[in-house]
Amino acid sequence: MTEKLINSKPNGVVALILIELALVLGVFIFIMGAGSENIFGIIIGLLLILISVLAHAGLKVVKPQEALVLTLFGNYTGTIKEPGFYFVNPFSIAVNPAIHTRL
Repeated sequence: MTEKLINSKPNGVVALILIELALVLGVFIFIMGAGSENIFGIIIGLLLILISVLAHAGLKVVKPQEALVLTLFGNYTGTIKEPGFYFVNPFSIAVNPAIHTRL
């Protein structure tokens, strides 16, 4: 198996801002829907809240001299080696292979 380096840097800060805005919008729509007894507003608000809570799982931090190996349902999808704050697929699992080693 060959290593796939993920060079495109999905900005985690922009993703975090968008996720938080979706969460606030979802809460607002839910409250407005509940106040006017609009079932459509309640459902849309709950869906936005659920999606934004699930999207928080995609925010990953890579510290200096560390790397993350990303797998999606057991299949290798790539490696992030550069330090930073990233947004990846929320359903992928990030494993730090050197978590128990000491420098």
